Amino acid sequence: MGNFDMLPENMMLEILSRVPTEYVLECKLVSKPWRDLVQLPSLSQMHLDHHLSDSSAGKLISFIFSCRESKIKEFYYSEYDESCQEAPFNRRTRINLGPPFENNSIIGSCNGLVCFSRRVRKTFREWDYGPAYICNPITREYIILSNFQGFYMWIGFGYSRLSNEYKVVRICESEGEDSNVGIVQVYTLGSGNGWRNAGTIDITMDQVCNGVFVNEALHWADEEGTVIFAFDLADENFSQLPPPPPCLRRPGVPCIDAELRVLGGFLSVTYYYDTDDTDDCDILLLKKNKDNNAFSWSKEFSLDNDTLLPLEFTKSGRFLGYRNSKIYSYDPKASSPKMDVSFGKCIYQAIHHKNTLVSLKVLGEMDTKAMESCDKEQ
Repeated sequence: MGNFDMLPENMMLEILSRVPTEYVLECKLVSKPWRDLVQLPSLSQMHLDHHLSDSSAGKLISFIFSCRESKIKEFYYSEYDESCQEAPFNRRTRINLGPPFENNSIIGSCNGLVCFSRRVRKTFREWDYGPAYICNPITREYIILSNFQGFYMWIGFGYSRLSNEYKVVRICESEGEDSNVGIVQVYTLGSGNGWRNAGTIDITMDQVCNGVFVNEALHWADEEGTVIFAFDLADENFSQLPPPPPCLRRPGVPCIDAELRVLGGFLSVTYYYDTDDTDDCDILLLKKNKDNNAFSWSKEFSLDNDTLLPLEFTKSGRFLGYRNSKIYSYDPKASSPKMDVSFGKCIYQAIHHKNTLVSLKVLGEMDTKAMESCDKEQ
């Protein structure tokens, strides 16, 4: 320890920025100088920059799972290591999120920060809204965003590298004659401005939908996946993406739902079909053409008689999906999926998540609170 303390501060920070997230916090317990070093605002950004650029990080895929047992939600952090053939999900950590997070749904995760919100249907057109929350399960910091009195259908959370800002975006349905006009509202973390109006968009929102964050933008789609909107988090403008061409969908088979996700770093849409006795789905990805940089859709995966909710595509081309309490991996060369792990409880939500040291206080959120201590399960 003595030799480490003799190093220049910038060198000590460089070393700590390469240490796994959970172990950095344990360094605070070594001594007061180490505690002061870990608490320097510059370390959280250095640590994030290093881990985002670490080429070896692609070997592990990490998630947060929201599981439900009876009416109680439980949250777990888990890592998928494809090199462990026998038990790829070899780590599972329970995140104790009591009040005020109980009965909330995850809106999204970005650079270690998780956005929660509560929205409960009271009648067909009436919802009970709670405030949104942002937390970092590692640093145990959280903030409460001001409550919302009104009616919104779309909400999302993401980060703009260009502006270096984290933003929560919601699209509120206007009332009266302009019911097809959505009012865009943005909360920028650390700005001190609270919710602000950021324009309008002509849109008919026919379902509650969480925005999907990829390529510096939040994305929403209609129920059939034929209209896809992108909200750029830097310039805060909407654009409409080209929908998947009809030739990539099953001819003559009704599509009952379409879901946007991020799979393998690409925007994806999963089409679910009404095929009477079977559960079928197709998974499409939006990729950039290497020749002209134009984006185009391609069908990457189809499942017949065995619908799994998409989770991820791995580096080796395996498809990860989940159903009820179990997670499966599917090798395109195999005839059936292989069950990798059973949580023992129904999986309600599954999102990508990376543990980081990103601090809400450092971002400028003055009213940052401390979460309760967490329990762990292996």
